[in-house]
Amino acid sequence: MSGWHAPHARAARPRGGAGAALALALAAGPVMREVPPGLLASALQSNVPLAVTRAGLEVEVSQPTRLVFRFQGAQELDLEYEATGILLLTSATAYPASGGLPDHRTPPQRYRRVPSGRGRLRIDMRQTPRWSPSGFPYLLLEGAGHFTITRVAYLPSPPDAASSREAFDRSMFWAPYSFDFTAINVLDPPYWSASRGTFLFDRLGVSFLLLTALLAVGSAAVRGRVRPGWALAAAALLATAAGDAVFLAKVVPSLTLSLEPDPEVRIRENYALAPKLGALAALARATVLAGDRVGVRVAGGGADWFAAEVICFNLAPRRCVTLVPGKLELTGLSQVDRLRPEELDAIVSYGSDDPLPAGFQAVSQVSPDAFVARRP
Repeated sequence: MSGWHAPHARAARPRGGAGAALALALAAGPVMREVPPGLLASALQSNVPLAVTRAGLEVEVSQPTRLVFRFQGAQELDLEYEATGILLLTSATAYPASGGLPDHRTPPQRYRRVPSGRGRLRIDMRQTPRWSPSGFPYLLLEGAGHFTITRVAYLPSPPDAASSREAFDRSMFWAPYSFDFTAINVLDPPYWSASRGTFLFDRLGVSFLLLTALLAVGSAAVRGRVRPGWALAAAALLATAAGDAVFLAKVVPSLTLSLEPDPEVRIRENYALAPKLGALAALARATVLAGDRVGVRVAGGGADWFAAEVICFNLAPRRCVTLVPGKLELTGLSQVDRLRPEELDAIVSYGSDDPLPAGFQAVSQVSPDAFVARRP
């Protein structure tokens, strides 16, 4: 890797405690590298303007904001920041030379809510889709707010391909499950070796057969007869316990285990994939009257089905439809509710560039592109 130098084979051997410490550091592999504050601006590329101030590298987030760091092959990023507003950070690995930026919706999606105030983020890039030592760290900020990077450090890749594969496999083996739109149907199966595409349960299946044979032979040696039923049951129990232990280790970090009695808070805070959408759903519930007929505007003239369904679901039993420009009859969840545009009393808008229908004006908002509008 560029910038990483292995010790020369014929170099003089250091003496004393400093030499021993240096030898241990080299044996342990790469260490975190601090990026000097004055080089922050040149360390990354973005699709939006970045301001370098005394506070750090500042960016105003009002649209999807892409940050590509120039740390080729970085295994981890360590960021200190200050943040305001509602921000979602998604990490991925980019290969600009081979076709540009990644699709951040590629499973497993590695995302997290950025807490407001001062904080620190340790991001394991090896857990992102298609990571390799030739990729570059890619961060996507979505929502509405302000984000300031005050410090950056990164862990470079090991100098040899075998160590990189080992680090990648170890990180992916213990990587927490990432819940996305498909999690209601299936979770990504855990890997034994992500670099080779070997699944854990394939190895557990082989282990189950070997355990069955060993236990059967052991029972014959100890008791003088083969007990296949006992061997099968014991091997199945051990293999299942191993699989369940890995599952729990991967799923528990992804769960919200605290109890929140207030349903409005749960709605506002627990749309992890789209925190601004959760905030808008809670705002709409507090703003839209019980008898209002509601139209929901979303990006792409109704193409963002998830956002439209989240809003209508949380506004039930109010009649709620997706507002599609030019359509004379609008439909809602499962096409049960049907309304004409002139029948609408309120509009909830999320990420739409379409103009509001005549007679409507915004009355409350989460951000300029997430608001509730009514007739005056």
